Amino acid sequence: MAEKKYLDLDGLTQFKALCDEAYAINGALVFKGTVATISALPTVAGCSVGDMYNVTTGGQTTADFVEGAGQVLDDGENVVCVEVDDGAGGTVNKWDILGGVLDVSNKLTFGSAMPAAPEDGDTFLYLGDTSYIYTPVVDPDPAANPVAEGWYVSDGAGGYEPTVDTEIQSGTTYYTRAEEFVKGVIYVYSSSATSWIAQSSGDQFTPITTAEINALFA
Repeated sequence: MAEKKYLDLDGLTQFKALCDEAYAINGALVFKGTVATISALPTVAGCSVGDMYNVTTGGQTTADFVEGAGQVLDDGENVVCVEVDDGAGGTVNKWDILGGVLDVSNKLTFGSAMPAAPEDGDTFLYLGDTSYIYTPVVDPDPAANPVAEGWYVSDGAGGYEPTVDTEIQSGTTYYTRAEEFVKGVIYVYSSSATSWIAQSSGDQFTPITTAEINALFA
């Protein structure tokens, strides 16, 4: 099976920096805020190219739009200030409809700690160290070999360590270990299950190195 790779946080930062440098895209769009209606937009002539606004309640466009007057702007769409030919040898600023391409609902976020207060459908790429859940073994078989079973015991400091017992010891609580969150795995939050559900296997992915990213721009 071919090795699958992903961009970790360092790689993503490196890739963005190189894109900004190579294609001069950094700052191309500047989100200026949200307005209630088209009429609440600032005067486009006074805006800078790249200024972008989200319009909460849509309506019919005006002559200040690239699309012309009388077109439909849907609720929640984005408009950006662009410079166009005025037909007389000069240029003029106009609003251009971007649509919902910058909608951030159900966006993929990433980081080393799972988001607090997640909502149903939130998608997250976990980039931290693998975390585990330890569950007590209830009524272990007296003939079981804890080492062979891969069980753990308390380390006395709030953590766990692999047991060295080859026979069940009276009074000892043994634990099984299961992966909770694995680096490189995408999780989607389920409000009905009140938990993050894994969408990919971390064992199938390795990080793309910064050297490999640099090579793309060599």
